[in-house]
Amino acid sequence: MKRFIQCALVSLVGLGATVVMAAHHEGGHSIAPVGTTGQVVVVYYWPCADSARGLGLLKTMIAYERTASTHPYSAAPALHEDGALVSIDLHPSAASFEQATAWQNDDETWQGYFAEMVDACGSADDLSTETYAIQ
Repeated sequence: MKRFIQCALVSLVGLGATVVMAAHHEGGHSIAPVGTTGQVVVVYYWPCADSARGLGLLKTMIAYERTASTHPYSAAPALHEDGALVSIDLHPSAASFEQATAWQNDDETWQGYFAEMVDACGSADDLSTETYAIQ
């Protein structure tokens, strides 16, 4: 009897896993939110003369931010279809975004990476920023 119960449990667990795996696409009909109310999404867009070099620098800069920023946030590098560099950042709040920006302005290492990006991409005047508050 004990052996029968063990086999039955193993079969049920296996069946349950099969049902879950088979229905994995069922949850695909909903869209997960990018963030929550009060968070801020910032999209940086920078046409870049040397996008390969610029993207490498952007990735290095983001890796540095993850370990050094006193105001944590998430950031993801990307390339726009026209070859421009893009960074998509998610900040916990508008105040946190302002604090992170102040940290960037004061951090010599971050500023060094930015100067290298200017060298790779061209004028910082071409860098545009769009900010969105999640509602």
